[in-house]
Amino acid sequence: MFINNFTIFDITTSQIFDMRFFGPKSISHFFFYFFRLLAIGTALFVIYIDAAFLTGNFETYNGRYKMDIPLTGTFIQGDYQLNVIITISIGLLFGTVFFYMLSSIFHAFKAKVLFTKSAVSLLKYFALLNLVAGPVIYVLIHFVIMQKTNFRDIHNLILHLLIGIVALFVAEVFKKGFFVQQENDLTI
Repeated sequence: MFINNFTIFDITTSQIFDMRFFGPKSISHFFFYFFRLLAIGTALFVIYIDAAFLTGNFETYNGRYKMDIPLTGTFIQGDYQLNVIITISIGLLFGTVFFYMLSSIFHAFKAKVLFTKSAVSLLKYFALLNLVAGPVIYVLIHFVIMQKTNFRDIHNLILHLLIGIVALFVAEVFKKGFFVQQENDLTI
């Protein structure tokens, strides 16, 4: 016995492909709130961790720290060294800026007018964040702070470079769309 017309949660494949990606009440609306909450959560997390390290609100044993994370029943632990603490803080701060910029891009995507000057500039800033700040932070953390001599975790650097290149291409598409939209508005 075969089941035809099987759907999960009453969503058909045609409804999935008919979803709006841009504009009000689109999937961009969801991603704006998702990445904004992620940015806020990451910012609160880095503030909590740095405050805990500054106030001594953690346990130490055998050269390692253990810090309880409130409201979750979990903890984080690692080597209790200044370079590790600085690396965690820099990485989380970069993540906060990354998610905030990404949420701002989706905020521009959920607007009624898609091709705007602000959307182009947000995409360019996001590209610069990944093409310049990402590699600088990688070199700073990897070679200066942690004083490593190998290229471990280079996939993170490559990923940020790829995201930056794609963001530059998307920025150029939006720039062209902005000019076409301006010309179209002037002819009407």
